[in-house]
Amino acid sequence: IQSLSSGYSGCSLEVIEKLVELLNLNVIPVIPRRGSVGASGDLAPLSHMCLPLIGEGEVWYKGECRQAEDLIQNGLYKPVTLGPKDGLSLINGTQYSTALVLYALYHIRKIFIFAELAAAMSVEAVLATDTPFRDAIQRIRQQTGQRSVAKHLRAFLNNSEIVRSHVNCNKVQDPYSFRCIPQVLGSVLDTIRFAEKIVDNECQSVTDNPLVFPEVGEILSGGNFHAEPLAMAADYLTIALTELGNISERRISILSDTTMSGLPAFLVDTGGVNSGFMIAHVTAAALCAENRTLSHPASVETIPTSANQEDHVSMAPNAGLKLLQVLENIRQIVWIEFLSAAQGIDYRKNLASGDGTKIAYKKIRRLVKHLEKDRLLARDLREIDNFYNDEAFFQQVKSLINHSNTR
Repeated sequence: IQSLSSGYSGCSLEVIEKLVELLNLNVIPVIPRRGSVGASGDLAPLSHMCLPLIGEGEVWYKGECRQAEDLIQNGLYKPVTLGPKDGLSLINGTQYSTALVLYALYHIRKIFIFAELAAAMSVEAVLATDTPFRDAIQRIRQQTGQRSVAKHLRAFLNNSEIVRSHVNCNKVQDPYSFRCIPQVLGSVLDTIRFAEKIVDNECQSVTDNPLVFPEVGEILSGGNFHAEPLAMAADYLTIALTELGNISERRISILSDTTMSGLPAFLVDTGGVNSGFMIAHVTAAALCAENRTLSHPASVETIPTSANQEDHVSMAPNAGLKLLQVLENIRQIVWIEFLSAAQGIDYRKNLASGDGTKIAYKKIRRLVKHLEKDRLLARDLREIDNFYNDEAFFQQVKSLINHSNTR
């Protein structure tokens, strides 16, 4: 709707108004996930998206998959008759690819903050130092993401009795997965910000072909339908998220390793009799391995189509679909780190956590109790959505980093 309303597509006003009508009626087209190479537009997915306009195809309406024709016969709306250029305007853009990456970014922003919070809890659990997060260190390296992450960590760990309890310990340096959290997650944050700019630009763009310029009386054929910017942005995000998962998995491993963490082996009493978080870590490792496989860039996998006329394509939809799978895997990995860190903090008795870590710990313990001996951990893992989807809890966490004045 945004693209067609710009006036350069040559689409009739009636068609645009019908799209708005169906959106307001909450009639949602059923669109196949696969079938587009992301050049000459997302032809197949967008064709399915627009079928209801002419009374064909399937839609979701009031929680059911329905035939568009049935809704028309029931008087919900009337179909349109497409005129010159209408069909091509509707299907020759990058909207499907854009939607995939936009949807991913919406959820990435949230999981990223949770990943920072889980990392802060792990810092407490293994009695790591917060010195590497001081602003003096970040300030002399000109990387904005790094500085932002360090600030967030300081906010989450502010007033932590656990961190203060070992200020004068003999340990010189922590492993990189703790010491370099700002540098690694800061790079991920910079990638997110870069991809957001690409997608924001695309949302404001006209991406079909040919384009109509009525002010000068020209119709120009170009290549705005090529989704290469989105393909590369999705690939970059996938790589960034994979790294987020990699460093999270390393902390989960260290939490479970008694020689590294000083905690009971596999985070449970009487190790050997109980396997504790051993298989939870194995699950995180398996997800990380899958993410690494999915991080091979789709944008380099061009295959010529249409008798070699369309001889270079973006594969942006494939990049977006891979990104969504990696995102789901990251949600699971970070949740495992939350559970592992909370278990470790349980062994730091009589010491208060920081302003942010305390909130997260209490939320986790309302959902999942301390693991005293082996039980079916699958039930604990299934609490993931109850944790991530609590909007009041998330806003409470966000408020800490939005109003932080820690140094």
